[in-house]
Amino acid sequence: MTTPSLEALLRIGPFHSALRAAIRRRGLTLERLRLRLAQQDVAVALSTLSDWQQGRVRPISPKSLRAVSVLEELLEVPSRSLLRLLEHSGPSGWPDVVPGMMPGFNTYDLEIVSRHDRVFVNAERHASRVHVQVVGRARKDGVDRFYAHYYCDDSVRTSEVVHEPVRNCRAGRSSRNEAEHVTVEELLFDRSLTAGETWVFEFAVHDPTRLDSFEYAHGVRCFMAQSLIEVHFDPAALPLDPHVYLQDWQESEPHRTIDLALDHTNSVHHFETDVSVNWVGIRWKWA
Repeated sequence: MTTPSLEALLRIGPFHSALRAAIRRRGLTLERLRLRLAQQDVAVALSTLSDWQQGRVRPISPKSLRAVSVLEELLEVPSRSLLRLLEHSGPSGWPDVVPGMMPGFNTYDLEIVSRHDRVFVNAERHASRVHVQVVGRARKDGVDRFYAHYYCDDSVRTSEVVHEPVRNCRAGRSSRNEAEHVTVEELLFDRSLTAGETWVFEFAVHDPTRLDSFEYAHGVRCFMAQSLIEVHFDPAALPLDPHVYLQDWQESEPHRTIDLALDHTNSVHHFETDVSVNWVGIRWKWA
């Protein structure tokens, strides 16, 4: 596995990955780090430190920001390097700028609790259709939409990719970035949610790709309680060596984790809980 340097993460984030890398380089356990903070009269629970480095929670209170300042000293990183990541990022600790994002889009108001993607690979080896079911939870009152990001390959113009609302949502605004090969589709709910309320909705993506598909992944901007990816293969195009991979932000290469086998429906799947790595996906090869 190739991992990004700590210096790179301190420049570009996300906050939780930079914090995790700094802790790893110092060789400190979270308990030892908690004790060292306590010696500086900074009380931080072990569970809070864990949440910070996994991206589940972002330090935002004055007390938490003081703790981050002390962490910079204990972890021997440049002064304000971690704090700067928090100042110039969204609520999840990721950079504010997202390829394809149009002005006014906010991806943080809806927490993604669970996401289930069903990918259909046709006889031409193309992942031409994806069906997505999402369970979201409003982080504040008034949340009434979701922004669906989709990255297509170089053979497809983003204008050719179609998002189809299926259940409990309807089409809103759309943003296409040809240079980054990314689409952002606004899916509007039937009503506004109150803080803490959940909403289940479904949509499909139709991708007229003309290249052989060899992977599908979820991008996780902060933390996802449940991720399920299913890939269904046409009997005329069965893959070789399907496996799960993980990849953190700015890692140049993914790392393989679990070997998969086709079931009786010519499908593979992977279910993951408490996802904090930035990409989780399934890859395969062709004969």
